[in-house]
Amino acid sequence: MTRDDPYGLGGLDGLDGLGDADDGSGAWSTPAPRPGAPLPPFRPSASLERTRFETVLPDASVATVDVDHMEGRASLYRDGRHVRTADMPTRFPVGPGRIEVAASRYGMQRIHLVGADGGERRLDPAPGTPEHWRAQLSRRHPALGRALATGAVIVLVVNLTLLAPQLLEVVTHLPLWADRFPSFVSPVDLPARANAVLTVAAALAGVERALTFRHHRLLDVETDGMSA
Repeated sequence: MTRDDPYGLGGLDGLDGLGDADDGSGAWSTPAPRPGAPLPPFRPSASLERTRFETVLPDASVATVDVDHMEGRASLYRDGRHVRTADMPTRFPVGPGRIEVAASRYGMQRIHLVGADGGERRLDPAPGTPEHWRAQLSRRHPALGRALATGAVIVLVVNLTLLAPQLLEVVTHLPLWADRFPSFVSPVDLPARANAVLTVAAALAGVERALTFRHHRLLDVETDGMSA
């Protein structure tokens, strides 16, 4: 698992053919941009619905990937002009390389430029996006950035400790399990309001970790489940 690929996805191997063209656009609630359409300005008010990343390609052109979380699709622009739109996860060919795009409800899982030699680097968040704002916060106030990152980890650890036993109790009392195996009784029994607060806190922690491209299979299992 590399620093630039904290999700350990190792690329999008096995996903060939998924969302690699503009077919099926009729299934989207909003139409895909037409070929050659200009890249629209990014509106911070739409940050909960979409985000945007960019990079300079080896031929000096600028590739921009506009991600629509609500539609589950990504659009590639080159030098400010629309090239193609596809359902995520997807690969956009760019010269001898490709841009790999995958996202969850909480944020990006992968947004990397992969060269012909297999080398890869993550695209940069575009100005105005939540990821760009979060990166600027850490640069300008590193202590605060570290505190937010640490707080997110603490929240998720507490949630795993308190919510997991309660969830296990609910599951083991379902007829499918209870008719065959002994049921589990959770040592933790919190009121519904407390569980609701923990769930909201976990969602916010998941957003924080997604904005900073952090992910751990065990630590983020709860927010992964929410995304699913």
